[in-house]
This record gives sequence, C-alpha cells and structure tokens, in this order.
Amino acid sequence: MARAESSKDAENSGVKPNTAGAPSNYELPWVEKYRPIFLDDIVGNTETVERLKIIAKDGNMPHVIISGMPGIGKTTSVLCLARQLLGDAYTEAVLELNASDERGVDVVRNRIKGFAQKKVTLPAGRQKIVILDEADSMTSGAQQALRRTMEIYSGTTRFAFACNQSNKIIEPLQSRCAIL
Repeated sequence: MARAESSKDAENSGVKPNTAGAPSNYELPWVEKYRPIFLDDIVGNTETVERLKIIAKDGNMPHVIISGMPGIGKTTSVLCLARQLLGDAYTEAVLELNASDERGVDVVRNRIKGFAQKKVTLPAGRQKIVILDEADSMTSGAQQALRRTMEIYSGTTRFAFACNQSNKIIEPLQSRCAIL
C-alpha cells in the first residue's frame, strides 16, 4: 500500500485506528477515534509540526525530544511522523511506552532492548522507533540504561521522548537528541 498523505487519503486506502486486541463491541475513546493520523492533520504546535514534516520529507529521523504542556499533541505528532516514515511497517516497527507507568531500569533492559534487537522489515533507510511518553518521569537509572541502549542500537532504532519538562531528561540523553 502506498503511503497516504492525509486522513482523507487514509480513509480511501483503508488505514484505520489500531483496535487490535480489543473486544468486537469495543468503542474507541473519542480522543483515539479522532486522533490525527498524519502530520498534515495536526492543528496547533505549528513550529514543531513543521520541523517534523521536514524530517518526514527527508526520511532521516534523529533521536528527538519534544517538550511542552500536557495535551498539546507531542505524542500524537511523533506517532504521525512514525506512520509517515514507516508506512505498512508502522505496527511492527513502533514501540510506544508511557514512561510514567513503565519507568524503571527493567523496562529499558527488557522491553526496549528486546524491541531494539528485534528484526523487522522496514522501508529502505528507515529505523524502528521507540516512543517514550512522559519521559521526564523515568528514573535516573532508567535514563542511564537507556543512554547505553541508544548508543548500541542507533543504527536500527530511533528514540522519541515526549515530556513536559525537558530539563528532567539527563544531559547525556539530551545531547544525543534534536530538541523540538
């Protein structure tokens, strides 16, 4: 399937919200049902979205930190970028974690490292993407472990941190990321 450029293209191509694992009578929450799918669908946060569009166009995603107030679309923006970069491989090539729920060293050592090691068929020149929502909630130890994981798997995996306060991300991680 060719990559759709907007939600109208997505509707025509059959792209649907992810309801995998949900009961057949499950109704998606409104915010998930109407969540933007592509960067062109996002309203607001214009400067960050424009920078993400450039990354999508170039196809070369760096590690990124997006910070700002709750609810402005940080995670949604990164999910849209991932969908545009990865196309059909999106489901298999994206790991999204809420760092406030899963913030310890074990998550980095097990889930993130395991995902980074996983073999996935990707479009040429693309990498898997780990999205850490509320990354400023991660413990210092988990952030230190993540630094090493980022170094080892930088050829195959990119990391996107969504946080309210980027100053709570340790400097060694900040120095490896584009801060948007």
